[in-house]
Amino acid sequence: MKTVGKLFLCFILSALSMQSYAYICQGPVTGLSINPKSGAILAERIGPLVWPQLCSVTTSLNGVSPETCKIIYSVLLTAQSTKKEVVMWFNDGKNCSQESHPSWSTLTGWYFGPKMVQ
Repeated sequence: MKTVGKLFLCFILSALSMQSYAYICQGPVTGLSINPKSGAILAERIGPLVWPQLCSVTTSLNGVSPETCKIIYSVLLTAQSTKKEVVMWFNDGKNCSQESHPSWSTLTGWYFGPKMVQ
């Protein structure tokens, strides 16, 4: 029984430590664009993020294939045109600030989303 209790405690502590590294950035999408030379998808704003570079529709970038990037672009374009917010999940222990995610840079720690908020 002690072993089960120790395993449960380890599981809880592990789950709590993972939460401390994860965070979300949420908000409206404005100024969606594609770099004509690289195919990179950028947005003037995604909530608090300013000019993040997400992925590329021509080559794999940031671990995202061009096919997946086209779908991400579609979701962002839909959110922008319908004035809905999106949520994006990160796990790099940072936050949604300019210091954590500088403009014109590829996003770090991004692992899920964008998801449109109803």
